[in-house]
Amino acid sequence: MRTITRVALACLIGAGAVASTAGTAQAAPAAEGGSKPVKSVEKGYALACAGQSAGVFVAVDLYQNSAFGSHASVSIETPDGEYGGGYGPEDTTLFSDGTIAADIPVRKLDDTAEPAGDAVISGAYSAAGTPKPVHEVIEDPAGHYVITKGTNTPLRATATVNVLGTTVPLSCSTAFAFDLTVWRLAPGRG
Repeated sequence: MRTITRVALACLIGAGAVASTAGTAQAAPAAEGGSKPVKSVEKGYALACAGQSAGVFVAVDLYQNSAFGSHASVSIETPDGEYGGGYGPEDTTLFSDGTIAADIPVRKLDDTAEPAGDAVISGAYSAAGTPKPVHEVIEDPAGHYVITKGTNTPLRATATVNVLGTTVPLSCSTAFAFDLTVWRLAPGRG
């Protein structure tokens, strides 16, 4: 049974992409108790892909948010062990004019944590449908409310990753662009 940690999943929650679970961190600050809601406009992209080639399994998560930066993670399983890497938030462009590009430093996931080169993700994306309305109210673990309203536009994405001397074609289970207004507030009297 394959167990891959999906580091960027918490980032997708900030974009209203998945349901909230206990212990999930929000990507943005919340308003103090009873104070005026904090409003942000968030535009960007979310992509989750996986693939296998020559005995190497790779899972990649890319997230770009105009308000909170870019996050990227990669998990790799080989016959010789597990590797991984990631970063965020950073002021890095992962998605631009139909092109996907990311360069993620990779380390061996053992006691040595030895550097193992980079995972270079490349690909393309295009709209694959009409924007879908989003309206969610989520209570985060700290008791703050996150209200999200806007649209998610499904994307068609093709991508590959070059890592550890292997090129792995990726299949993307999650691929969308988002255009959201998000309010964060704490319950209480104002």
